[in-house]
Parts: sequence; structure tokens; C-alpha cells
Amino acid sequence: MKKRLSAILATAASALMLALAAPVIAPTGQTTAEAAVFNTWSVKVDSGYLAIRNAKAYDSRNEIGKLYTGDTVQVTDTSDSQYWFIYSQKTNQFGYVNKDYLVATNQTADLYQVDVNTFLSLRAGAASNTQELARLGDGVVVVINGNKGSDFWSAYVPASRQNGYVYSLYLEDVPGNAAVSNVSGSTMTVTVASGYLALRNAKAYDSRNEIGKLYTGDTVQVQDTSDSTYWWVYSPKHNTSGYVNKNYLTGNAVSVKSGNSWTVKVDSGYLALRNGKAFDSRNEIGKLYTGQTVQVQDTSDSTYWWVYAPSLGKSGYVNRNYLY
Repeated sequence: MKKRLSAILATAASALMLALAAPVIAPTGQTTAEAAVFNTWSVKVDSGYLAIRNAKAYDSRNEIGKLYTGDTVQVTDTSDSQYWFIYSQKTNQFGYVNKDYLVATNQTADLYQVDVNTFLSLRAGAASNTQELARLGDGVVVVINGNKGSDFWSAYVPASRQNGYVYSLYLEDVPGNAAVSNVSGSTMTVTVASGYLALRNAKAYDSRNEIGKLYTGDTVQVQDTSDSTYWWVYSPKHNTSGYVNKNYLTGNAVSVKSGNSWTVKVDSGYLALRNGKAFDSRNEIGKLYTGQTVQVQDTSDSTYWWVYAPSLGKSGYVNRNYLY
């Protein structure tokens, strides 16, 4: 695993150097980076730094980067109880970090891709007569962090680690970008007598599994009610999904699974739950077998649908041809 991940990271670094040398930035085609913007967290350490690692272990030999208090990362996989897989815009690296030093933020970021016949200019200012910093080819992914009120939007280009402005007319949503923000399910309201309701990454009352705080009046979209105490919900406030104690939710959750539950059917073997829209053994995060059910949350892609798998307690992509 260490050698494989190191090779992946090395390949990504090589691709970045080639992109920087080219006059026109080519499409990244990197599904992990696309997923990255969905879930922004902030680093908080009492002293020193938070290490980015190429393995799920506390070992000085696996450190590949350093993050400090205030740095932000995009969490792409929370399946491990201790080490989460992230993308760091600051260091342009993918790797593992200790989740105990991450704090959920309300920062939002939208993902778009360039849709143009020739190229789209990345400019130094919000006007067509400002300096051209780079030329972005069709399909290049950009992250929009600022106000969308004008024709030119503030953008960050992960492929070249550049900031600038792009003309919004030539941008389109990345396919599947709405998978997290447009989650289906019944809306319920948090009601606590005092303090907060913890959003958790596991079905247990444990301070170590807290990934967010919900207060009275906050709303969530309930996606799975199969557990007698902990329900799987999506929190618009934190732009992430997790478990909450259902006893502190008010509202009607009757329609949680209506028209949304699908059954896995494979002739043999299993249906892979993936963290990317591709047939690749490296992106498998779980196994689903005939008869198991999933809650479909996004069907915008022609082949890979975004689902929640109650049996695994995870969300990810599956090949829709094996759902009935």
C-alpha cells in the first residue's frame, strides 16, 4: 500500500510539472480532486504541525507534507476511524492526516470545468483587459471560492496551483458536482435543550468520532433511518454527511427511503463502492453483494451513481447497471 500510494503521488507530481511547462493547461481528469471540494476542514494544532502522510500510521518515515493551524484541506474519505484521506491545496498533495486535528468549517467552494472550443484565459483581475496568467483548455477543473455576482469569477486552478479570474460564461458544472449539495431525504430540525448535537462518523457516543456540531434550529436531510438510535444525515451547514442521535431531531422522516432504495444484483463476486467514477481497483472503498440495498442520492452520471450504503456506513459511487 505504501509503495502504491507513493507511486501515485509521484505520478501526480510529475504530471503537475508537465502541466506547468505547457502553454495551455490540459484537463486534469482527476476524480479524486473533483470530490475534494465537497468537504472543507481547517487544521488546528496546539503547536508544531499536522503531518500529511502516505500511510495510515504515526511514523516520521511516511511524512510527505506539513500543515499548520489555519490551513484548510478537502476531505475525500472518512472511512478510517483515525486517518482521513485529504487533498491539500496549499501543498498540492493527497495523503492521510490524523482527523483529530481537523475542525469542520462553513467554507464553501464550487467546482466547475472549462467549456470552450479553444482556451479560456486566467486573468490577474476581474476584467478582460487585465494580464493573462494562463490559458485553460477545455475540461480543465477550477475551484470558485468568491462572489458570483459579476461576469468574472475568482478561481483557483488545482492543475497549476494558480489563482486568478475567469469569464464565467465559459464554465459549466462538473458532472456529479451536485451529489453532495443536492442530497435527497426528509428535512428535520435539530432541537437540543442546551449545548449541541454531535455529527459523528460512527454510531457511538464518543468525543473522538465528532466531525461537526449542530445547534437548535439547524436542519439536516435524513438519508437512512435503519438504526434505532443513530440516523445517517446530510448537514448543509457542514456540507458533509454523518450520524446523529435521532432523539434530538424533530419533523417527519417517513419518506426517507421512498423511491430511493435500490437493490444490488451481481451474477458473481461483488459490486464495488468507489470514491471515483472509474473502474479501478485503487478507488474501491467497500464491497456490496446481491440482495444488499443502497440509497441513491445522485443519478446525473450515465454509469456511476452516488449512493449511501447502510451496510457499510459509507457513501460512494457504484455502477448503476448492477442496481435494481
